[in-house]
Amino acid sequence: MRKVEGKKRSLHLSEQRNRYKSLWMDLHLAGSVQPIDLIVFDCDGVLLESMAAKIQAFSEWVPEAHASRRDDFMKRVMDGFGKSRTYHIQSFYTDILGQSPLPEFIEAEVARFTDICEPLCAVADWRVGSKEFVEACQAACIPRYVLSGTPQAPLEEMLESTGAAPLFDVIIGSPPAKPESLTRILAETKIPAERTVFVGDANADHEAALHVGAHFVYFPSEANLPIAPTPTVVTDLRQLLVQKG
Repeated sequence: MRKVEGKKRSLHLSEQRNRYKSLWMDLHLAGSVQPIDLIVFDCDGVLLESMAAKIQAFSEWVPEAHASRRDDFMKRVMDGFGKSRTYHIQSFYTDILGQSPLPEFIEAEVARFTDICEPLCAVADWRVGSKEFVEACQAACIPRYVLSGTPQAPLEEMLESTGAAPLFDVIIGSPPAKPESLTRILAETKIPAERTVFVGDANADHEAALHVGAHFVYFPSEANLPIAPTPTVVTDLRQLLVQKG
């Protein structure tokens, strides 16, 4: 976890909430306007147009000796986007190949995937409307978290390369998994789940929101649809904003 530096961002999030306790942000959620105190964003496919690069990296990672299992692996990847690369690579060897690799072997394979993936993701730009929405949240003094299945170091590097990092209070990569991290976020900020939104593009994101009882905004990308119904679906995050008139 990384707390982003800066005059206001250096404050602990619970201190920020006390300082701005009279402020909130109204958003269009599930057909009504809801007051929100905390917004958590997935990264790939939500903030950044990096999904195509991630899909390409997973496909290229498959060892040549097991190329015939690439389609099986990619189906699992598409169904499980939002989970960590370690999870997917471990699953390839244990669930698809039926092997029991040593932890150090998995670590090496994750590092090989990272070498493939990060150069592809380095050129990813913002998704249309996402930067403007985050800036609106910042202007409203609403705490803004990034919660991703990408490991901490490459996640920070990717956000810094686009200039996105300073717009967020806290950036959290994996491990742990998203449900555990989202639980910790709510505990640390002392913000109730019903005043929290998680914005995601995959089933793993929706499951994390359901785990804590937070609102979920589904922002479709190349990832497969969430399994459970998603009452709030947008094609541009600015659709969540309530126009002041």
